[in-house]
Amino acid sequence: MKKSMYRFLMTGVMAAAVLGMTACGSKTGTGDTTAAATAADGGSADEAASGDDIGFPKKETITLVVPGKAGGGSDLGIRYYSEGLNRIYGLKTTVTNYDSNTIGHQTVSTAKPDGTTLTVATSALNIQYITGNAEVNPMKDFTLIACLQDNGFSTLAVPADAPYDDFAGFVEYAKAHPGELNAGMPAAGANTFLFGMLTSTTGIELNSVECASESDRLTNLAGGFIDIGVVGVGNAQEYEKAGKLKVIGTVSSDGTTISKYPEALPDNYKTLQEQGFDDCVMSIYHYLLGPAGMDETMVANMNAAMKAVCEDETVSAGIAGIGNIPGWHDLAESKEIHDEEYAQFAEIAKELDMFVQE
Repeated sequence: MKKSMYRFLMTGVMAAAVLGMTACGSKTGTGDTTAAATAADGGSADEAASGDDIGFPKKETITLVVPGKAGGGSDLGIRYYSEGLNRIYGLKTTVTNYDSNTIGHQTVSTAKPDGTTLTVATSALNIQYITGNAEVNPMKDFTLIACLQDNGFSTLAVPADAPYDDFAGFVEYAKAHPGELNAGMPAAGANTFLFGMLTSTTGIELNSVECASESDRLTNLAGGFIDIGVVGVGNAQEYEKAGKLKVIGTVSSDGTTISKYPEALPDNYKTLQEQGFDDCVMSIYHYLLGPAGMDETMVANMNAAMKAVCEDETVSAGIAGIGNIPGWHDLAESKEIHDEEYAQFAEIAKELDMFVQE
């Protein structure tokens, strides 16, 4: 796949770089959400705030930066955490969206390291830096506060009349027809790296076709114009029920099984690891980050405080509702997970000839 994808990928990467440099970085504030709005819920905020230091500023407004437009998964996740911080600890937060995720990340990295400007970032931050599309270094320009939810499951869908019904059959067919199967994916992004992982671990060759949005991939799968694409579980179920595609498996983090999904799914939704492809995994977590240089004690207390937020029933249900797997990790675990994820993306970038900087 390295050679067959190279021209397509690098063209997309350069275009993405230009867009990132020219983006206006417009932002949309959503207004402050105060503890007063939730005080009627029973005084839990007062009780929590009277305990040990939670690390988060209690008097200043905390800006939670969303590196993307309102309505997406990252936006919804941050809003659930914002509500939880307000209700549980009586904090005052505001959620601010940036149309450009590059500008959003830069805003946090250059802020004062006092805990008043934070973000929840995903693999996009790593991919942009590794491929040279952003100068913000995820390993040096941020303070890692906590590893939060797992991004969940990426569904591998194929046309309804495809001559294979599971991933093993797909791999067998692809090996017999190298470079003939079209994989729909963005020019550069997590799904591009997912296919890079799949081709590297299985030894197959795929021809990449640009399908930037999930709706594009669904349409092209239903029409038989692409042979495989990554879609969300919900859309996969809907289109499969309508006979427009079929699912041959899902991809998730190492050790995660489809039983973690909030509802029962049929066997064809089992992860590739469950299907016997042990190395076909991709970890995509969400991380609470602040600017580099934050006080270590503050960070440790913030990490501990997030445990109660992540385990809160309302917050947890909200995170699960957007297809993620709720979770919280202490500082040591968070660093280990973050380092492993970054290393995996760096290796995939090298396989795809997209690696620019470490």
